[in-house]
Amino acid sequence: MIDKKVSIIIPVFNSADYISETLDSIKAQTLRNWECICIDDGSNDSSCEIVEDYAEKDSRFLSVKRPDNYQKGGNSCRNYGFEISTGEYIQWFDSDDLMHERMLEEKVLVLNDNPDINYTICRTSFFYDNNYDLKTDYEQNLDSEEILIDFLTYKTKFFTPGPLFRRAFLEPMALFNVKLKRHQEREFFFRIILKDHSFKIVDKAFVFRRMHEQQLSQAANRSPEKVKLKFIATCINYQNFLNANISDPKVLAYFKGFFIKNLRGFTRQMSFFYAFRSCIMIIRAILKR
Repeated sequence: MIDKKVSIIIPVFNSADYISETLDSIKAQTLRNWECICIDDGSNDSSCEIVEDYAEKDSRFLSVKRPDNYQKGGNSCRNYGFEISTGEYIQWFDSDDLMHERMLEEKVLVLNDNPDINYTICRTSFFYDNNYDLKTDYEQNLDSEEILIDFLTYKTKFFTPGPLFRRAFLEPMALFNVKLKRHQEREFFFRIILKDHSFKIVDKAFVFRRMHEQQLSQAANRSPEKVKLKFIATCINYQNFLNANISDPKVLAYFKGFFIKNLRGFTRQMSFFYAFRSCIMIIRAILKR
């Protein structure tokens, strides 16, 4: 019998066009013991009213606003949602994506049947805007035998709604690093797999990720500022790798190569502060070896 509650945590910002579909997919779950916490991040459309309408009709939905003392942003909302959640299992989700009706039930069954496993991950597919019938599965390589290097090189892909976590596993950890302007999720998931990559895979695409034209154009934009933000996040990832005290020559070589490449790039751009930081990181990588 499945009796443990799942807390679904959703940041909401100007999601009025899609959030009803998202909440309907949650309401249709075959697993009934869940709470869905929607944290508004300062929307100026009708998102709040839509969520509040669901909450009035079904007490499992909760509509809250991000407190003023929390930094604006989706991951700040995720951190706050975790703090006020009450479920034994944690499921982050996005306000424009959809979940298969059996997603929660099958994930919970995996964790219930494997008490030594801290989280399970289902596969993800994507569709464009409203073309739900034209879904395509991502190549995620979740069963990689070299998951650290494959994650760093984007061969293994985690998406935020993919995992279902045990609350007890997350509680001792810092969650999403809101000081980062980009790559917050990747930094978080790299820490997750450094701590424990013995997860179970639900070998079905149960998360349906909605893609928009704006997302595609942003992904193609490699501005100097984006390069700097990736460099900052990678410095943090390298420190997390060192803190984990893991010996992995391939991962070490990746970081060394990354910092050498960025030293050249920052020098050409005359970004001498970042070039100097690259030198420091290269020296640390050499000494680590």
